[in-house]
Amino acid sequence: MASFKDNLAENVTLEGPVMNGVLHGREAVLAQLAVVSQFYRDRLELFSFDHGDYHVEEYSAVVAGRPLKATATMHRNSEGQIDSVVVSHRPLAAALTFSRLIAESTIGAAADPHRFYRPEEQTYDDLLAYADAQPAGGTA
Repeated sequence: MASFKDNLAENVTLEGPVMNGVLHGREAVLAQLAVVSQFYRDRLELFSFDHGDYHVEEYSAVVAGRPLKATATMHRNSEGQIDSVVVSHRPLAAALTFSRLIAESTIGAAADPHRFYRPEEQTYDDLLAYADAQPAGGTA
């Protein structure tokens, strides 16, 4: 069985509340996953299951001392490759901490300034304006 990374489609998208917009493409998704995996401590899979073309995983971890839970929902295309990943982190304080850490990483430095949470450089209105300017339907 192919690993998660080996099974990503070239046109895969990644979405989640730790970032504004949608990340597009296998290389971009792999680059972000390589960075964010460094932030997880004590990652523990709670459950996973398949339902039709979807695979769902729930896990807990600690990020910068904050416990969090995450649900990852992955869609497989007709070739069985993962073409969509949505990861939802909670609670909000942990998700914002995670987003800030990504913003401060090499991935965040390469991203546009409002993709991730930068508390010293953004207001709430900045985040809303950025999100409102993104095209609808996951095509950011």
